[in-house]
Order: sequence, then structure tokens, then C-alpha cells
Amino acid sequence: MYFLRILWNWLLNRKNRRSKMIKTVQRLEFENVFPEEEQKDIIDYLSQVSSSTLLGIIGFTNTVPHPNFDNFISDPDVSWDIIQRVTKYGKENKIPEKPEVISREASLRIAEIILANREQLLEDNTNDDVTADELNILKAFLVINKEVNQKQNFGYAKDNVDRMAEMLITMSFSSADIGIYSNTNLEFGKLLYSTLIKYEHLIDFLTSNDEYQYLSDALSTTFGESDVAELTKQVKLLFAALLNLKLNNSYKLQLDEADKIRFLKSLASAEIEESLDFTNLKNYPIYQINENTFSIIDYFFVVDKFFKSVRFILKEAYNKYHNLKPKDGSFFGFYNTVFSEEFLMKKVLDEIFHWKYMIKKQVADITDNEPDYYVRHNNRVYLFENKDVLVAAGIKSSVDIEEIKKLLKKKFLEDDMRAVGIGQLVKSITQIVENEFSFDDYVNHKKNVTIFPILLVSDRIFEIPGMNYILNQWYLGLVKEKLGDYYNPNFIKDLTFIDMDTLIYWLPHLKKKDSNFRKILEGHHRGMHYKKKNQYSRFKERQRTS
Repeated sequence: MYFLRILWNWLLNRKNRRSKMIKTVQRLEFENVFPEEEQKDIIDYLSQVSSSTLLGIIGFTNTVPHPNFDNFISDPDVSWDIIQRVTKYGKENKIPEKPEVISREASLRIAEIILANREQLLEDNTNDDVTADELNILKAFLVINKEVNQKQNFGYAKDNVDRMAEMLITMSFSSADIGIYSNTNLEFGKLLYSTLIKYEHLIDFLTSNDEYQYLSDALSTTFGESDVAELTKQVKLLFAALLNLKLNNSYKLQLDEADKIRFLKSLASAEIEESLDFTNLKNYPIYQINENTFSIIDYFFVVDKFFKSVRFILKEAYNKYHNLKPKDGSFFGFYNTVFSEEFLMKKVLDEIFHWKYMIKKQVADITDNEPDYYVRHNNRVYLFENKDVLVAAGIKSSVDIEEIKKLLKKKFLEDDMRAVGIGQLVKSITQIVENEFSFDDYVNHKKNVTIFPILLVSDRIFEIPGMNYILNQWYLGLVKEKLGDYYNPNFIKDLTFIDMDTLIYWLPHLKKKDSNFRKILEGHHRGMHYKKKNQYSRFKERQRTS
């Protein structure tokens, strides 16, 4: 708990010092800098770089600031030539902001290509021309940037706020789990803090029932530990080391203890293949440089390994134990309901709404249309629906808004004509308005009940700009259709869409005072309406002056 207090204080300091901002800057492409050259494949440039330099750049871009076109090359004459080229391109194309070379996606792609082709790229390439190495790495980044830019070319939204929200979702969806803001330190600290809380809940769940012993054994064995207690010890030591590295702007771990080395080896692999969404890097997010030195490929992937990724370890053990085929999805029904909803969500929300005078969901004779979590404070009702959703790599990396919206509607609105998520929230609201709510008879006799519908998700990739707006539009359309003249926005509030990490992040604040949760929700709703109004006004003003 001491480590958690330190981390929480650090998060508060980071939050107070700098707010999160999405930074939109043009990524330079190969033809922007070298228009007279014929572009080659990425592997052609990397194969000309010395092995030591290639190994050195794996994880290097975890540090800040990143090198840019004006300081990428050490040789002053070559560097000046690059600067002149980019300056010329910027003036000719009226680029308002200083363009960049390195992006998170490109950095991970470089690492993935190097590790997937290590036999070809790392076999005795002893090139000692530093400038040549730097130029080839620069060109490799520029080639990858073109791939990334093509995925995120969505045109102009004009005064269509819905289109703008869709653009924001599409731009952020594929990379949300590697940090979407210009300063990822706060995001990483939040992830570290919330993952440690969730991991401890998971271990508590696995050890709460002797029937789950095979699952906890599979988990500890996968990481080379004797039991989950030893695994937990190593996880906490690693998280403390990651925070220290992040604070010191570093990415290499040097270890002497045999147990720590053994543990980190379970997170490294000699075999990496290229994939649509860095699947193999997520499975093995650490690279072993030598016997006691390890490079962090990506901080977010390392932390995710101990909650987001472990479910696949548990799924394999579950299927083997129950003699199921590898593709059988029964485990996710068990995990999402018994752990994610009935254990994790309930424990977190019970901690927030811990006051005895608050009324929780009461036992009813029916189970259909039962809200996942319900709490009432006087005449204010908080309705929760919990969704633990996995996104296929193909959809996540497709940057196809129609495919993304199809997924969102299936997971959060309606699945084969069955109401889920938003649909379930609207059913509960309808029951309350029609005085037919079976889980708290008090609301059936009151006309001034204020309802806050909340959709809680487990994966932070959904906590991106534009998502709450789009889902709220679907919610408003459905609730107005179902209630008709009985819809009153003064009592039936907009949808709040929140991920579990954010809820856990705010937990110390939320449980201090019974009004804190309500105030955050009301502030969020005011912010949504303010931003929509002002975005539309700015678009109209731009249209008038164009």
C-alpha cells in the first residue's frame, strides 16, 4: 500500500501540473524529405544499419524528448541539408506546425520489424559509419509514417459534429492502448495504479475459491513462479522499477538477482512475428539485451501484461481443464460475468458507495432486465451496466469507422435483437418512469427521481475523444423513442461512458464524500454540452469567413 500512496501522490502532482492534450502534428513522410529518391522497403534501410545501433533503438523512443528532423543526424552538414529540405517542404505546403519524424506507432513498428527479422538484421552487421546509420533509420521512420498517415486521412468535418466525433474515434481507436495524448506520463501512471488494483482483485478472486486453483497455478507457472504470492511479489517489484525508470527518463533495466532475471525472461521472447496490432510485442513487451540487461519495448504493454493479457493465459487453462476446444469462448462468459461484473465491478462500486444510508439493488423475483449495479441516494439514482469487451485485431487496426460503429452497436446497444449496455439502461429507465421497477419500490412512488445512466467498460481503448458523444447520441435517440412525452432531460440525464481504470483512478477522491461522484458526472455533462455548442459555433464562424 505504501507504493500505491507514492504513485497516487505522483499522479496528483502530474495532473495538477499539466492537463492532458491530444497533439495533432504532421508526421513527415519519405517523399517530403527525399523527393528525388526512389523509396525502398523498410527492411532495405534497416539492413544497412549496424547491429549495435538497431538493438539500441529498441525501446529508445520510450524516452523524451524524441529526436526530430533538425537533430536526428549528428553530422552538422548532413543535418543542415535535412533541415533545409523540411523547411522548403513546410513553406511550399504552408505547414503551420513544426512537423515530426517519430511517432509511437512508428517506433513500435520499427522494434517489431527488427525483432521479427533479427537473424537477417542482427547477424554481424558492424557498419561503423554513424551518419549512414542515422540516415537509414531516419528513412525507415519516414516510410512507416506514410503507412500511419494513410490510415488517418479522414478529410474535413466542416460543421458536422457527428462526423468530427467519428474522425476522433477513428484516429484514436487503433492506438489507444499505447497512449493517445502528447504527454503519456499521466496516462502511464494512471494505468500503473489502476492495473495494480485490478491485478490484486484478480488474485483475490482466484484464491477465493478452491475450484479456481488450477487457474492461479496456470498464472504463476506461466511467469516461472512457484505460486501467485511469489508472482505478486515480482509484479510489484517490476511496477516499482517501471515507475522509477519512467521518472528517470530511461528504458533499460539492469538486474543482478536471479529471481528477477528469471521473471523478466518470461516477458521476453526470441521469436517475434509481425502482426496487425502488435500482438506479439504485447505478449513479450521486454527485450533481453544480455544476461542481466533488459530493454522495455513499451511501458504500456508491460503493465497490460498483468491484467489485460492474463485472461488469455486463464482462457487456455480453463479450456484445457474443461476439455474444450482452443477457440471455444465459454471462458469469456465466465470471466466477464463472475469476475469482471460480480467481483471486480461490485467491489469497486461498493467502495465508492459505501455509506449505509445509500440504497443498493434489492433482490427481486425476476432476473430479466436486472441492472448490473444500482444505487440510490435520496432521489438520485445511479444505474450501471458493465461491459467487458474484447476487440478483434482486424477491426481495431482497420480504421474503418463503419466497422467500428458496427462493433459498438453490437456490444453496447443491441446484440441480435437483445438489448445490451445502453439498451439495458433504457429498459431500466423505462421501468422507473412507468413505476414498474422491481429492484427498489421507492422509485415507483416518486415523480421527481433523477436518473444517471452509466455505461462502465473494462478496456481503456474505448475511453477516447468522440466515444461518449456518439454513444450518447444513440442513447438519446433510444430513450426518447421509448419514453416519448415522458422524457424529461431535467430528470433523465445524458449517458456517462467511463472505463474501469478511470473509476479506480478517482477512487480515493470518490469515496471521501457522497456528493463527489455526482459532481463529477454533472461536470462531465456540462462539459459535453459546452464543447458541442462551441465546436459548432467555431465551425459556423469558419464557414462564414472562408
